[in-house]
Amino acid sequence: MTANLDAFKTAFSNTYQEIFQKVPVGMKIANTRLLSDLYYGKAIERVYVDISAANVEDITAYTDMTGQAVSDTSETLTVDQNKGIMFQLSERELVQAGPLNPGEFIGAELAKKVALYFDADVLYQTTQALYAFDTGDLTTTSSTGTPFALNSTTVPQMVMRMPAKLRNKNNQIINAGANLAFVVDSYGIADMFQYLLGKNADFVNALFQNGYVNEQVAGAKVYVSENLTGEATLGLATQVTANDTVTIGGVVFTFVASPTNPGDIDIGANVDGTRANLAAAINAGAGAGTTYIEVSAANRIILSKTLRLTATNNDTTNVLTIVGKGSGRLTVSETLTDATDAWTTNFIHCYFGKEGAIDAVMQKDVKADMRPEPKQPTTNIISRILYGVKTFNDGTKKFLDVKITA
Repeated sequence: MTANLDAFKTAFSNTYQEIFQKVPVGMKIANTRLLSDLYYGKAIERVYVDISAANVEDITAYTDMTGQAVSDTSETLTVDQNKGIMFQLSERELVQAGPLNPGEFIGAELAKKVALYFDADVLYQTTQALYAFDTGDLTTTSSTGTPFALNSTTVPQMVMRMPAKLRNKNNQIINAGANLAFVVDSYGIADMFQYLLGKNADFVNALFQNGYVNEQVAGAKVYVSENLTGEATLGLATQVTANDTVTIGGVVFTFVASPTNPGDIDIGANVDGTRANLAAAINAGAGAGTTYIEVSAANRIILSKTLRLTATNNDTTNVLTIVGKGSGRLTVSETLTDATDAWTTNFIHCYFGKEGAIDAVMQKDVKADMRPEPKQPTTNIISRILYGVKTFNDGTKKFLDVKITA
């Protein structure tokens, strides 16, 4: 990417305006224990043993015991995520910037952005939890798959029953004095403290200290992140009408008989085909130019880079599901003719459980450096990272995927 710093004219203050970015918290809950095992190479293998089929039996004198079934399985964490950003500054721009030192400032901000990409991948692992916590868990012992809204009734239930479920599923986690963490977004933490503690000036001051809240909920440290995974489902069982729309993050998709404009979706032979065309358009998949028209470059950045969306079509349930890594709460709407077709769920995946249940290996830490371009009076500012993230089998049992309505 080439710089566009033509704002340099005559004089500047000694500082840039502040750039507001999200605060990464993933490394506060991830486990980096495997880093020392992978100084070289690209993968770490761990083995887990399944003894669930082994049963205690009576022992009878002079009688052979029965061999029990015990199996082992190997799992691999692969360091295969090599991400980065490059920005260029000309010699003129560096000289005329004077005291602003754009290389150092921009490099630091680019490094933050790369770190947030990694952070979103860590927090996405919340979806790999063996156990969810949703509406069903508030009053029963079974999950229903339906997210819940935070209010005066559900917040006290959640606070009491999250550790109860974790203890029920794995008693060792709670009783071993393990550090627990609860990761939720700003709106979620505001709702919780509204219903639990009322207004608290000290809490407000503590809220933005590197994503950590100096309060505990359900015996867990509370971290605030806007980088959580968002998920929404669109029920679409009836064939659409021409000019019906679906909007995601401000990007509008319009259903038409003959796609011609960016964001147009072909109305398929049946509703399953139409839904599949919409999924392909969101994912920038096959069919561009025929079953859909690719959105503008700016809107593609929103869908694929900012929200990091993946759409999945299910013909059996007549549902299209979108998941955004690091998107936080998704903003969605529709103007579908059939009133029974609508966005049915919209929620964020919040982490509650043991710190260190997710494994992260960062072979090359986030850094930014300046490199001169060999044949040009230009300096390249590059921020990069090399990492891998995985939740191993034992880790999936140590936290809950708490589904809170957006």
